[in-house]
Amino acid sequence: MSLGALGLLAPARAEPSEDLAGTPGAMSESSGETNDRDYLNDLDIVDDALKPKLDLVRIGAQRGTNNLLVVFLGLSNKTARKIDVEVETVYKDKSGNALNTGSWIHFTVQAHGQLDYRSTAISEAAVDFLIRVRRARTH
Repeated sequence: MSLGALGLLAPARAEPSEDLAGTPGAMSESSGETNDRDYLNDLDIVDDALKPKLDLVRIGAQRGTNNLLVVFLGLSNKTARKIDVEVETVYKDKSGNALNTGSWIHFTVQAHGQLDYRSTAISEAAVDFLIRVRRARTH
């Protein structure tokens, strides 16, 4: 699916790794149970020029066995050229306040290749997140 059609289709579920517990979904603040939700609003493609070049494969979050929120993202490169991107995750508490400033991590997505990204919060207070993707900055 193209990023332009993200609003029409739900993201695919990723196979959880062995250190993830429960069902895909962020933890509910009140009950401690997982809930299914649409994670498309938790992805921000910062550069419009990237949108036609990338397909969303998966996005989601789960609580790990250590009770920390683990987020994952899969993007595929639709082009015949490699794409250099940077990805950051900002974790949020139940009030929507950012728990971290985020740091941009560089990735090269090979032509017709896939980026598999995963990040873990450093605080159990993290219940929500925003994954941001931009073109890599030149130094």
